[in-house]
Amino acid sequence: MTTVWVAVAVAAVLAASLRAGGRGVPAGMGWYEWFFLFLSSAFLGDCFETVFVYLNTGVWMSRSSLLYGPLSVVWGAGAVLMTLVLTPLARKGIAALFAAGAVLGGGFEYLTSWVLEKLTGRLFWDYSAMPFNLEGRTNLLFALFWGAAGVFWIRFAAPRLLGWLHRIPRQSGRSAATVAALLLAADMTVSAAALVRMEERSRGMVASNTVEQALDVLYTDARLEQRYRNMQLPGETLAL
Repeated sequence: MTTVWVAVAVAAVLAASLRAGGRGVPAGMGWYEWFFLFLSSAFLGDCFETVFVYLNTGVWMSRSSLLYGPLSVVWGAGAVLMTLVLTPLARKGIAALFAAGAVLGGGFEYLTSWVLEKLTGRLFWDYSAMPFNLEGRTNLLFALFWGAAGVFWIRFAAPRLLGWLHRIPRQSGRSAATVAALLLAADMTVSAAALVRMEERSRGMVASNTVEQALDVLYTDARLEQRYRNMQLPGETLAL
């Protein structure tokens, strides 16, 4: 039931954004510019989380969503979502922008955690030990952070980053983005397959074909646990 209410809250922000109307972002943005916005945000988000975790735990921990490359898909997708949804709300004032960012960011974090657990049977973050958490998937403190981040992103960071990306020559941008998108798609496919196979192994399922056998050899539990050190089964306690 909590998941439904979170989805409703996020939908309400989306509806408010649609009612506000207006683009609010540079006109003529090509798909490759949005892709580079996603890619750059995924990289910056991974770097931010890595440093944040180190400052809090003293441990250098990979926060990447993928097996190859320092990229957090959650941060990349979140940045694109915030740009599209919050930009039309900017004219409503900082308070409205902050509130919408808190709901959108916290809701996105919660729903992403829920989807990942359903797909892989694993938790990739757990805030159960923090006060005012929502089923360990998000919490009030981080929701407030998302609100502040939304204001900063829409009022300062996104316009400048989008402006720089808008200067990329169209042909060069398309070519570079196409190559990067193909590599990213391959990385995401392999990463997802390895995690799904890991979940199957945890249930005692033996490899039934050549692909699953290759995944078992190349991406062992030990290798995946080293890459995703914050990953755990529901109910487990994360040990650094």
